[in-house]
Formats: sequence, structure tokens, C-alpha cells
Amino acid sequence: MNVRTVLRMGAKLAGVVLLAAPVAAYAQSAVPKGFTSLFDGKTLKGWQGDTTIWSVRDGAISGGSDERLPFNTYLIHDKPYANFELRYKYRWLTSEGNSGFQFRSGIADGHYALAGYQANVVPANVKPERYGMLYAELTDRQEIALLGQRVELTRRTATGGGTARIVRTVKEMVNSREDLMGSIRSNPEWNEVVVIAYGNRIVSAINGLLAFDALDKDPLAPTTGLLGLQAHSGPPMMVQYKDIYIKPLTSAPDFTGRFKSTPTAAPQPVQTYKDSVRAGLDDVACRTSGELTPASWEGAC
Repeated sequence: MNVRTVLRMGAKLAGVVLLAAPVAAYAQSAVPKGFTSLFDGKTLKGWQGDTTIWSVRDGAISGGSDERLPFNTYLIHDKPYANFELRYKYRWLTSEGNSGFQFRSGIADGHYALAGYQANVVPANVKPERYGMLYAELTDRQEIALLGQRVELTRRTATGGGTARIVRTVKEMVNSREDLMGSIRSNPEWNEVVVIAYGNRIVSAINGLLAFDALDKDPLAPTTGLLGLQAHSGPPMMVQYKDIYIKPLTSAPDFTGRFKSTPTAAPQPVQTYKDSVRAGLDDVACRTSGELTPASWEGAC
């Protein structure tokens, strides 16, 4: 299916608000020591995707369309990574849209499609809990860590049989959502994100504030894979990325004092589950139970 070319500089997107942005190109920042740049600021070298959706504008990777997108599509980097620290900046030129930075992902059926982890990238007018969350794209796991959560994820049987149950246990809030959303910068400023993946721990920070801290103990969790940028199906949108740097990690990183965090107790329910037969539905609060019997599986974690 054809999707018309992305907006030209100075044009308005049909049916959406285009946020004001200067027309001057933005220079890439200096590559941090030990990191590799994944974007040269001029071309999409090293990336594959639909070039009617993805282009380079203002010295930034720009993704979107002036028409409604009928399906999710991705700009896919050509090299896999396992354990790493990833840094990037983003901003929205539209008030609507949905994007994300994929990692440890694999190629799926579709139009340049990926399945795997995603650090969500959306405008600030979404539900706060979904801003910057850790999501498992095209899986039965879906929402892994919502904004501000320190989470442990496990997989177990849903009914004592072969149906899977994904259990999320929120250990605490690493920062309040009010503080995190208050740090978000509007266009023409850029938001700065750090994603660190080492073993089964994944941590992200937005503008220096810890955004989530996830321990993924699911045995089916991906441990390596491709990077990619998402343009989500839906209304016309335009998002930009720049200063994309990565450093492979060969030993566990030290998080001490790295990001600002003001921990508080997690609100109830602290434990929720999602069965594979319930994929696409809201999480269900777990009821407390002791030793489980076959008759007590329903609603138990």
C-alpha cells in the first residue's frame, strides 16, 4: 500500500497541529568516548526502511507521513546488539503520533516490521503511565514497565496447563510520574534518553531522571537483536531522532548516582498478570494466595 511522502519543511500536516520548529539544520553532538555513532546526520546509511516514511531533515532522522499510517513500520539498523548503553535524542513536530526505539528485536512479517523490546516515544499528551514505558512489541508480554516503575517480570502457567501467564511485580516507583512528565521538553528542544540493557536488566532515563528499571526473568525474553525506530499506525505524525550513540557492554554497569531517582512505594495493585489468551486486554490484579491448588488458579499469580 502506498503512503505519500513525508511533509516538506514549512508545510502543515493535514488534520494535525504542526509544532513550530526552526528550519536550520542541527549539528550532531560529539561522539562520547567509547561510543559509536549510528547516524551520520546526513544519510540513512546503515538503516533500512520505507523511504516514503523515513528521511533525513534538519540533520535528524525524521519519521512520519502527512496521511494516516495504515500499519506500523520501522527503520531498522543493520547490526544486532546484546548488552549495551544506547543514547539518543528525540522531539515531536506534531501533537499526535506514536513511535519508539526498538532493541533486541527480530524481523517479523510485515512492512519493515520488528518484534521485541521497545522504549516508547510519544507526545506528552498521552496517558502518563505509557510515556517512555518499556513495551514488548508483537508479543504476549506487551507492557513490561510503565513510567516510573521498578518491575520484575516472570512467566508461569496460567491454568496449570500450557497457557502462559505473564506476571508483573512493581517493587517501587523510582520517580513520580509528575516529576518525569515535568521534565519533558517541547519542540524545538530535544529530549535525551539513555537505555541500558545488560543481561536481564533494562534501565532507561529521560532527561537525567530514571524512567524505569526492569528485571526481565521471563525465559523467553530476547537477549540480543536489532535496533529500530517505529512509525506507528494512526493519524499523521512526524518525529525526529538525532545523536544516536551506542556502546557495547562487556561487564555489568555501575548505576550508583548515575540518574536522579526519588523512590516511593508502589501503588496498589503491585502485582498484575496478563494471560496469553488475554493479550490486548488490560492487566488483571492478582489476588493474594498461599499454596495453590488446581481449583485456585483463576485470578492468582
